[in-house]
Amino acid sequence: MKKRNIYITILFTMFFCSLGCKKVLELDPKSAWKDETFYANKQQASLALSGIYSQLAKEDLYGFRFNVTLEAGTDEMYTNDPGAAWNAAKYAYTSSSDEIKNVWLRFYTCIQLINQFEKNLKASAFTAAEYNKLLAKARFIRGFCYFNLANWFGPVPLRLTPSTSQADNLFPPSPVFDVYTQVEKDYLFAAEHLDHAKDSGYVPGEPNKMAAHGLLARLYLKMGGYQPYLGASDQACYFDNPQQYFDKAKQQCEIIINDGWHNITSYATNPDSYRAHFLNYLQDKYDLRESLFEISFGNLYAMGINVSGRIGNINGVEFVGATEIPRGFANVNVGVPVYQLYAIEDARRAWSIAGYKNNYSSATGAFTMRYIFNSPLDQEYGIGKFRRWEPTNLAALKTSTTLVSAPYTILNSTAGSATDPNFTSINFPILRYADVLLMHAEALIGGRYGTNNADPTAVNSLNIVRERAGLDPYSGSVAHDDFFKELVDERLRELCFEGLRKQDLIRWNLLGDKLMETNTIIKNFPNYSATNQYHQAYLEPSVNFNKAKHLLLPYPLQETLINTKLKQRLGW
Repeated sequence: MKKRNIYITILFTMFFCSLGCKKVLELDPKSAWKDETFYANKQQASLALSGIYSQLAKEDLYGFRFNVTLEAGTDEMYTNDPGAAWNAAKYAYTSSSDEIKNVWLRFYTCIQLINQFEKNLKASAFTAAEYNKLLAKARFIRGFCYFNLANWFGPVPLRLTPSTSQADNLFPPSPVFDVYTQVEKDYLFAAEHLDHAKDSGYVPGEPNKMAAHGLLARLYLKMGGYQPYLGASDQACYFDNPQQYFDKAKQQCEIIINDGWHNITSYATNPDSYRAHFLNYLQDKYDLRESLFEISFGNLYAMGINVSGRIGNINGVEFVGATEIPRGFANVNVGVPVYQLYAIEDARRAWSIAGYKNNYSSATGAFTMRYIFNSPLDQEYGIGKFRRWEPTNLAALKTSTTLVSAPYTILNSTAGSATDPNFTSINFPILRYADVLLMHAEALIGGRYGTNNADPTAVNSLNIVRERAGLDPYSGSVAHDDFFKELVDERLRELCFEGLRKQDLIRWNLLGDKLMETNTIIKNFPNYSATNQYHQAYLEPSVNFNKAKHLLLPYPLQETLINTKLKQRLGW
């Protein structure tokens, strides 16, 4: 393993020496690894792909800043920090904020590596099938990167060849439609050439065929939805004939559904199915039937790659004290609308919302747990979905109103660094089968402004998700508007804290509305206090939100200074 890790380190050093992204663009002519022969066999190609995957697992992206910090500020979650450290979660960022700059840089670093890989992969060294499969893995990730860049920044430079000189910095942004068209091409190529997750040669955690189809469905739903950069009025902010994209999304979902291999374990089979599925992410296991694609911190750690996973640390349940414990900081609170939306009998509620934290005394070194049940307005009312620990007997604590000594169970141990309990190996879900079912139902009714009522197929897709939660089948109205509202709520119940809510609300043109609703709910909650600094922190996202500015991120200041063809949008 040591030799392999040294080899990986050498290769990664070469990747970043030849990276050429933004400021350092010149290749090192003294390099022992020549550009012309770098990807000449399966081992080198696989290591190069690992370098590509590792970019997504950095702290700036799915380590926590992109999928937690920038995702916060909705009806789903918000920071409980009243200071400036979490301004990026409160729509108080600027074009020079590190979170904005580093998300852009990391996605484009990944794209640069992919373009380099595509250019230098030698077709003659592989069979046609092997060559296309390797390209498909890289293009899957490139499509994923460009999809996120266009969603969050709008028009962006569409770089499809590696940067090799300073002149390559000057690159104008492409219209979002063009970026999405390229994403579509990359995903279609991936869907054609990737392994199915059931194939014997498939490596868990890597891109696969049905994940490509699922992300195509997500792309098409976005293309059928609200496009905030298209016009001054809401009516102008849609691509022509949006129904065509909902039809395409339906087709992609049905490829997965009709394939029949992916599924979710029913409540009747296992009442703890939802909990059991998320324990897999915590424990470096792969539930390939339900999880179509995830960011695999555990695999990368095992290979000796230094990634920055802090899932369950930043967005988990508070656990502080001795260095050997899997530390947790509940820097974001469960949104009060989430707390209110779950029925008591919903099996997902107890897992998604922890409702407890430890109380550590540095004087005595003793751990005690306090079950928080009075109010979701309590500071550090933490997210449970990625919890790293739990009281061994939570039921007993629920009946106690005092601090009591209680044993606890570790669910995810420290990974990456034996001396730093802040880093975790928890994988982060990107696409689950439940999401495919809910996208299918949405596609069938044509999104928010469609004209189709919910037919039995749409209701069935919704009910499969509800059944796993132990809920009765949906019996409400099938009229379009009523069913759409149910889908909006069901996606929150099922997919909360998985990095999807903000973009869902943007494509539905509902982000501003949900922020205002959230503040109304908070202010009307029984123990709300206008003088409580934490309660006021929860309100800041809605107070700061400006629809004219905040449906897209600003271009990073340093990028507009380097790339003079990239003009900052109004207001920034």
